[in-house]
Amino acid sequence: MKYKKAFSLIVASIFSVATAYAESSYGISGFYEVVKAASGTKAVGQYDQSVEIKYILTPTKVDKGKYIVEVKKIGDNLYQIKDTDICVETRYCHEWASFSEKVVLIVESNYGYNKGKIIFD
Repeated sequence: MKYKKAFSLIVASIFSVATAYAESSYGISGFYEVVKAASGTKAVGQYDQSVEIKYILTPTKVDKGKYIVEVKKIGDNLYQIKDTDICVETRYCHEWASFSEKVVLIVESNYGYNKGKIIFD
């Protein structure tokens, strides 16, 4: 019985270490050029309500390829690439990235539902 407990504990610790270092991959739904709006800038949103604007996002195209970049979260499912005006929109991404975080960015297309993926380590 002692050995069963010890074995279970070892298996559980190995599993937790293995999952701690697993990478997280998320689909990319769009690429945008980011412009930080002046303080007090507003826009009319859905249901005719005015909302204060922090960033203005304009659709843009990105060259296909695999890149290692640093990103910072600027909104829900929105990550800006450090030292650029490019923003990546993801699907169902739960990564915090409040400070710059290194990621692998794979750009497969500029059209369609899936444009590539972003991989957090």
